[in-house]
Amino acid sequence: MSLLKRPIILIGFMGAGKTSVAQALAQNYQCRFVDLDEHIASSENMSIPEIFNQYGEDTFRALEHQYLQQVIDEYEIVSTGGGIISSDETFEFLKTVNADIIWLDAPFSVLYTRIKDDQNRPKAKNTPKETLKNLYSSRVSRYNEIAFMKVSTNSTFNETIATIEKNISANDQY
Repeated sequence: MSLLKRPIILIGFMGAGKTSVAQALAQNYQCRFVDLDEHIASSENMSIPEIFNQYGEDTFRALEHQYLQQVIDEYEIVSTGGGIISSDETFEFLKTVNADIIWLDAPFSVLYTRIKDDQNRPKAKNTPKETLKNLYSSRVSRYNEIAFMKVSTNSTFNETIATIEKNISANDQY
C-alpha cells in the first residue's frame, strides 16, 4: 500500500535527476516507480538511441505516449524522458492526468555537464551546447504549464527529496 495520496509524474530536461529522485521517493513512500524510457526500451527490445535511429523521433514520441497511458495506472511514480512534453498529444494528455506533476530543474550549465557525454541520450549525443540550450529553452514553458511544482536539483540530493516531500505533504492537507 502506497503512502502517496496521488501518483507522481516527474518531468524535466535531460540530466535533471528524474530517475534518481523517482527511486528515492518510491523507497520513502513504499510504492512502485517506473522509468518510462527504460520501460519503452525493454518493451520494444531496443535502446532509445536505436528507436530514434531506426524509426525517428515521431515514432518514439508515439511510443512514449502509448506507454505513458499504460503505466500511469500501474505505478505510483513515473519518471519521464526530457522530451515528454514535445508531443502535443502527450502534453494535452498530461494536463488531464490525476497526478502531481513535478518539474525537476537545474541551471542549464549544470544539466549540460550531467548529459554532455551520455551516449544513451539521442538528443544530446554529438549536439553542440548552444543547440541543447535552445532545446532546453524551448521546453521550459511547457514544463512550467503542467507542473504542480518546480524543484531545483542543483542542491544536495537529500535537500531535493526533502523539498518534494514537504510540498507533497502540504498539498495533502487540502
